[in-house]
Amino acid sequence: MELFHTSPNKIEKITSSGRYGQFLCFSANIYEMSACETVAYKIDIEDGKIIDACDLFYVENSAETLAALINEVCEIAHVDADTAMELIDGSESIWNLDVDIENEDKAEVDWDIQHISAKAAKLLGYRGVSVRDEQGTCYMIDMLGFENELQEVAE
Repeated sequence: MELFHTSPNKIEKITSSGRYGQFLCFSANIYEMSACETVAYKIDIEDGKIIDACDLFYVENSAETLAALINEVCEIAHVDADTAMELIDGSESIWNLDVDIENEDKAEVDWDIQHISAKAAKLLGYRGVSVRDEQGTCYMIDMLGFENELQEVAE
């Protein structure tokens, strides 16, 4: 599968800091999310290394393996464990819930949950997860130590 990432800066090294840590967001198409100049990258990754978020809890022992992440979502989203699992697997959205979070803060929580979905995929042995957001399908891929796979492309 060929996926694309755009960055406002040239990527030299992936770290585990920042909004999505070691995960970069990819799309099936080159996209622009910045008003400034961007650098576009592509990677080729096997489909089997990516799990769809809706399948995370169908993996054997996933609830036990992901218990800490489920608890983390319970805390940040102010929900019970079942709802936390639905948020992680994308079958529910923080935007549809009546929770004690100001609307202006829901975007931050939504992004945090996307990151947690990516961490869940990694814990289950996958390199990435496909999630749905306002832009469509987003592939969050673990790139820590895989910088050499990023191929710069001309837009």
